Amino acid sequence: MAVVGGLCLLVAAVAAAWISTASATSLLSEKTGRSQKPINCMPCSRTYIGDAYADAFTDQLAEHRGLVGMSDSGELCKGLTDDVEVPTLSELHRQLVGEGSHRRLVYSMKFGACQDAMINFLGGYDAHLVIIEKLPNGVFADPFELQHFVERKVFLDVAVFGDTNLELPSVLSNRSAVEIHFDLRPSTLSNSNLVVDLPLHARYPPLNASGYTTVEFGSPDLFLRYRKKEIHSSSYLWVLKNLEAAPAEKAAWRIPCGNEAHIGFVSSITFLSAVVCSMSIVLATLIF
Repeated sequence: MAVVGGLCLLVAAVAAAWISTASATSLLSEKTGRSQKPINCMPCSRTYIGDAYADAFTDQLAEHRGLVGMSDSGELCKGLTDDVEVPTLSELHRQLVGEGSHRRLVYSMKFGACQDAMINFLGGYDAHLVIIEKLPNGVFADPFELQHFVERKVFLDVAVFGDTNLELPSVLSNRSAVEIHFDLRPSTLSNSNLVVDLPLHARYPPLNASGYTTVEFGSPDLFLRYRKKEIHSSSYLWVLKNLEAAPAEKAAWRIPCGNEAHIGFVSSITFLSAVVCSMSIVLATLIF
C-alpha cells in the first residue's frame, strides 16, 4: 500500500512539473512574440506612404507588396506603446458604380464591433485612414479632380503615383496607384461605418472584336495612421498599423472599345469626310 501511495505521489509530482514547465514555456513564447512584434511608424515629415516605393508604380507593379515593411521601424519607434486598443476593420466591401468610361469605386467599411471603443480612441488620437488602390492598366485617376475633393474637405490628402499622363491610350501607358488619406472623426462615422468614393476614368483601350475590354481590380492596401493629440513636437511620429483587411470582392470593369472589323469602314468614312470638308473650305474661299 505504501508502495502504491509512493508511486501515486511520484506521478503527481512529475505531472505537476510538466504542467509548470509547459506554462513557463508558453508564457515565455508569448512574451517573446510580443517583444518581437514590430511597431511600424513614419516621421511626420513623410506625407505619403507611397513615397518609399513610388518607382515601383510602372507596368511591372506587383499585385501586392509589403507596404508596412517600407516604413520606418526599430529604434525610431521605441517608446511608442502597442497597448492602446486600436480599432480593427471588421468589414470591407467595394463596388464599381456608374456607366461608360467614368465610374466611382465605392468602399464600404465597418470598424470593430463597439462604437464606444471607436469614439474613445478618436478622443485621444488623431487618426487617418489610408487607402492605397493599385489601378489596373487602362484605368487612371485624375489628380486635378482629386485635388478638388481635398479642397472640399472630402479627403484629407491624396496623391497619384506612377503614370499620370491622362492623354495616353491604354497600350502606351503604365500602371498607377492612388493614395487617399481620410480623416477619421466621430462626425465622419455612422455607427462605426464609413463610405469612401474614388472617381476613376478609363483610357482608350486597344481594339477588340467583342467591342469591350475587361479590367479587374485587386485588393487595396488599408492602413490606420495615428498619433496622440497632446503631442505637438515637430519630431513626433505617426504610428502605422496595417488593417490587414480580408480580400475585397473583385471589381471588374467592362470598358467599351473599337471593333477590329469596323476599321476599314470607319477609316474610309473618316477619309471621305476630311476630303469633303477640305474641298468645301477651298470652294468657299474661291467663291467669297
